[in-house]
Amino acid sequence: MGFEINHIIGNVDEELICPICSDVLEAPLQSLHCEHAFCKDCIEQWMKQKTLCPVDRSELLPSHLAPASRLMRNMLGRLQIKCPYWLHECPLEMSLAEYRAHVDTCQYNPKFIVECKSCLMKVPKDELADHSCIQELRNLVQSQWQELAVLKDTQLSHEQRIGAQCRELELLQFYIAALRSTSPGMGSVGDQLDHYALSHWSASLPQARVSNWGSVVSTPDNHMHLLVRDSLRASGCPMHLLNVMVKQCHEERWPAAMATLESRSGNHNQMSQFVIRLIKPLATGRPCLCIFGVDNYHMPDNLRPMLAITMIFVESVEETSEDMFVPFEL
Repeated sequence: MGFEINHIIGNVDEELICPICSDVLEAPLQSLHCEHAFCKDCIEQWMKQKTLCPVDRSELLPSHLAPASRLMRNMLGRLQIKCPYWLHECPLEMSLAEYRAHVDTCQYNPKFIVECKSCLMKVPKDELADHSCIQELRNLVQSQWQELAVLKDTQLSHEQRIGAQCRELELLQFYIAALRSTSPGMGSVGDQLDHYALSHWSASLPQARVSNWGSVVSTPDNHMHLLVRDSLRASGCPMHLLNVMVKQCHEERWPAAMATLESRSGNHNQMSQFVIRLIKPLATGRPCLCIFGVDNYHMPDNLRPMLAITMIFVESVEETSEDMFVPFEL
């Protein structure tokens, strides 16, 4: 595809005419054998069908083509061309090298995109007179509503698939838990799955800070155990670990350095270094939290839980941002 010959100012040498499109050569390539020249796009399209020169029918292969001679390029460089929108009163005349860039941005182009001063929408220049801001905005809102509906359907589909996969994983975990008592080799597999499930769950919970460890409820009664179960379930606790996590809310299940009031008092400073995760409060409003082993590898062995512990507080628990605490090695 060359430069339209009717827009060229003055006469054009016949050697500068593409024999395929009959316009002035654009990005010309020349045969090294017969020296005929063609527009780059024209000859590439031609050679998809034929391997003959379109002028003298001699053999023409891609390896025979090379950029046009300097003389031909200089002749093309001296030509001047009018803007194709000169009928729309564009007065500019330019070299062939400037032509394409000008055409793309010419403000006399009736399809040039302009901005409506009322609604700030982009519309073609020749459609601006008939442009209705209200109708265009309605069309835009309708289009966005349709896109939103598709996204909601996609999200629902993904949530259903994730829910089904989570249920399948829970069934597998229950099955492995049942096999632990009969197959010693399944113990390590089950432990790995438990650590993975707790790690995934803990990452979804907000961090918290305890300002007074003395307000912990260390020996909850049976009724409080039921409330803890509801809180854990509402917070997304893996179902196969729910009973384990409920039992872990009594100080008898806590690490040795936390198992008594005296030991907790003696380790108060070290306990302040725990990474703590906040779960839903109990129905009575008391705050409830979990301390996971996977979050607390920086803690001493006598303070770090094997899996996790659950703790109920009367008060003195507040949610924190993720970056307020950075664990360090003791």
